[in-house]
Amino acid sequence: MQSDGVLSNGQALSNGTVNGCEHHRSPGHLQTSSNHHTVKHFSTLTSVDVDTIRLIGQHLRELGFHGTLECLSEEAGFDLENPKAAKFRASVMAGNWCEAEMSLQDMIPLLADPTSMERMRLLLLKEKYLELLEAGSTLDALKCLRCEIAPLHLHHCDKDVQVLASYMMYSTKEELHKAADWPGTQRGARERLMDQLQAFLPASVMLPPLRLRQLLAQACQLQVERCPFHYVEQDVSSYSLFIDHICSRKQFPSEPLHVLTDHGDEVWYLKFSHSGTRLASGARDGQIIIWNLADNQPKKVRQIKGQSDGIACLAWSPDDSLLLSCGREDCSEALVFNSETGEMKCRVHNSPEESLTCCAWHNDGKRFYLGGTRGQFFECNLDGSVMASWEGIRLQAIATHPSSDVVYAADTHNRIRQYNFRDKSSATLVQEDSPIMSFTLSRNGQHALLNVTGQGVHVWDLRDRCLVRRYQGIQQGLYTIHSTYGGTSDSFIASGSEDNHVYVWQCRREMPVVVLQGHTRPVNCVVWNPVMFDMIASASDDGSIRLWGTEEQLKRLQEYNKQHLSVEEEDKLKAVEACTDTQAAALIYVDQASELEVVDQSNSSLSSSGQLDDGIGLHQMEDVGPSQMAVGPSIAAAESGISSSGPLGPADTGHQREQDRSTPQTGSSVTTTV
Repeated sequence: MQSDGVLSNGQALSNGTVNGCEHHRSPGHLQTSSNHHTVKHFSTLTSVDVDTIRLIGQHLRELGFHGTLECLSEEAGFDLENPKAAKFRASVMAGNWCEAEMSLQDMIPLLADPTSMERMRLLLLKEKYLELLEAGSTLDALKCLRCEIAPLHLHHCDKDVQVLASYMMYSTKEELHKAADWPGTQRGARERLMDQLQAFLPASVMLPPLRLRQLLAQACQLQVERCPFHYVEQDVSSYSLFIDHICSRKQFPSEPLHVLTDHGDEVWYLKFSHSGTRLASGARDGQIIIWNLADNQPKKVRQIKGQSDGIACLAWSPDDSLLLSCGREDCSEALVFNSETGEMKCRVHNSPEESLTCCAWHNDGKRFYLGGTRGQFFECNLDGSVMASWEGIRLQAIATHPSSDVVYAADTHNRIRQYNFRDKSSATLVQEDSPIMSFTLSRNGQHALLNVTGQGVHVWDLRDRCLVRRYQGIQQGLYTIHSTYGGTSDSFIASGSEDNHVYVWQCRREMPVVVLQGHTRPVNCVVWNPVMFDMIASASDDGSIRLWGTEEQLKRLQEYNKQHLSVEEEDKLKAVEACTDTQAAALIYVDQASELEVVDQSNSSLSSSGQLDDGIGLHQMEDVGPSQMAVGPSIAAAESGISSSGPLGPADTGHQREQDRSTPQTGSSVTTTV
């Protein structure tokens, strides 16, 4: 890095300028402050020192500390701004337009592009014209328009003259300000003009506006991007500049708050409403449950009978008033329900030979799309009538663009293609080597998050049609797993896995930042609340839905539950707190006949890998309190804050898929930070 006036070794250049600022002192000049207590060798300043001082000087000027600015310039031993640029700035801020034009002429040699001279003059004259109109000097304004602005040889200048002339019709200042989108002289118009003019000047002549603030904001933003747990965007100005920014692990949604076991079978699909206040879940037995999430306390508000062979896909309408459902491969019908009453609004069923297994809503909420692996691809209206179709497209998943008519579909040829039912156009965007089992779009529709057979989670850029990143960690064989984006700016990704865990990645990192453990069978679907960003939901073949939140939420839930304990539950809680040796004893709560059974497992045999007979490693037991090793319905709410409508780790229900995926484990909840 080198400035025009001082090299990095501190030697002054012969041209006597520093970053475009004329310097009239010799390199060995001693600058003494007015109080004679400080002596500064200017020759010891490096180019970085000079640039930093100039940035500080600009910031002081923007804050109005002009006296401090003069002292800084005096002690530094050089002008903080090019004298010609300083004179130009002073003329503009004083509204001395003639002098400003003369100063502009003097700066022509300093301009990076001399042709920008006329455009800078146009900005000056526009400001002059508007200020004359604001002051009521209509004749002077007309003279400025005819004699100074109109003769400028610029492209579109005639159009500018017509627009400026129309401003004479307004009789009040308020009308003028609104029509011209101009704040007025007393509300920062000249400051805004100066910012526009600085864009034409090299940084060595005049620093870009708010440059120090921009650099600090960029530094904060870089720290945010490197933070492994930053999922909620905030104003950068709220961050401290004294220490590097890093979010606490305690603020990340990775603690088990609630376990919902109302489904009596494998839970295949989850979907949050757009408002974030409701959650729809679908299971293998065809049951759809709608949960109300008000105050972070889930409550079952509606149970709907869907497709009898299982719920493979759910989609909320844009206004959350309707819920669309599809079944598994052999299902030939799609159902639309009123999400408030549970009443069926329409049914799409054309032929028993069809397969309707995936669905999505158009962003206008007046139509939806259906597809399946037997070649069906329909656009339907709200009464279930097929408006248009695309023949011979065998689909695995569908998604719609948030602001256009484009429909994205993953087909059986390992591709994602875009379709437009209006003009019948289509194009291939993604080509994978293995089948795409599911995918979801980012909020802006630019990126697609894919779950690929045998390969796991991939992210593609649909605009550039390129693979962005492969994420490591999860196990995915031939089963369908649904992943999700999360955070205010889709900065995180979460996915289930066939090893019974939930994996969470920061988008820029291939390795997971958090692994959530607690499910006892493969996790089929993970969704991140689109409004309440501190809530993640996961669904598993173990028949449970887990809601994950922050450590602070868990503590609040525990306090709330303790305050509402019965006398009998308080006795159970005291018994739990009395046992502290977690390695020697595992507490099993049996909520039968209102009795607490504490089973001593101090003689449990340990395997060579440090595992207890029940499959929990010693290193996990040390991290998990007695109340989380195995939790029954009442103690779940009492001690660990986990609310459950049944046991945390339900027994084998007999509703396994075609292959037995894994051996059931205990229902402990363990979070691993990678």
